[in-house]
Amino acid sequence: MEAAAAGSSPMQWQAEEAWQAYLRQQRSRIGWAQYLRCRPMALLGKAGADDGNRVVMPASALDRINSVLVEYPLMFRVQNAATLEATNCGMLEFGAEEGFVYVPALTMARLGLEEDDLVLMTSTSLPKATSVKLRPHTMDFLGAKDLKRLLEFNVRLNTPCVTVGDTITVAEGGKRYLLDVVEAKPADAVSTLDTDCEVDFATPLDYVQPPAPVPLKVAAAPCQDCAHGSERRFVGVGMRMDGKPVETPPPAPAPAAGSSGKGKSASEHVLRFFGRRGSVAVPPPGAKSAKKMNGEEDKEAKWFTGQKYTL
Repeated sequence: MEAAAAGSSPMQWQAEEAWQAYLRQQRSRIGWAQYLRCRPMALLGKAGADDGNRVVMPASALDRINSVLVEYPLMFRVQNAATLEATNCGMLEFGAEEGFVYVPALTMARLGLEEDDLVLMTSTSLPKATSVKLRPHTMDFLGAKDLKRLLEFNVRLNTPCVTVGDTITVAEGGKRYLLDVVEAKPADAVSTLDTDCEVDFATPLDYVQPPAPVPLKVAAAPCQDCAHGSERRFVGVGMRMDGKPVETPPPAPAPAAGSSGKGKSASEHVLRFFGRRGSVAVPPPGAKSAKKMNGEEDKEAKWFTGQKYTL
């Protein structure tokens, strides 16, 4: 036996372990297990039976279950005998032909099953769900009316248990929404019967990230002061402590044509010394001496024509 196990592949070894577990189960009075042939649920023609994860088994399975110790409500582990992929399901009725089990289409797709493939059905017990995270296939599911009542109705009717990796169906009128089971607590396989469960939703599969907005380039208005080569330092609004409006000073008058480059008149350069008897005027800087065109001195244009005083 050890030599055979040493020369076998991991898949063959796991299949041998599953077979030995099945034989031990047959000799025990605790639990139930049986190999059956798989058929699609749609062949029965039962309306809505293909939307959930309940199965239909033969009446002989019920007789065997009644003779052993199993927990209710009935839950079963469905395992593909070839690939050993497994999930969990509930019970719809015992009315299938002998040796066959009818399985919903989504469960068959999950396990990679075809019609008449061999499956191992085993009774099981699952903890009650406390939290489940679902991923809708389409965005329109999130726009359905009253998601809470919609989920409660469909799960209570068609989905007695969920397993991470499964895809469940939620029906609303003529619409069918598909949701992947992403997370489940306190275990990867949980019962949804008679429990208060928190439901969270992951990003839908068809969600498309919107493109990032392109920032608009706004050209700044040129500063009037900057246009003349000077920096405008104070551009805010003045405020008074007493709350009264601030009086805006009138703009400075433009310099007259023909004035000096600094915008000052000739009178601003005159210094006046006010004395008790008279005053002395100082000519503005840069003033030219008054001379006639022929080079002679103009006697009328004399700057200091006042009287002389001694202090």
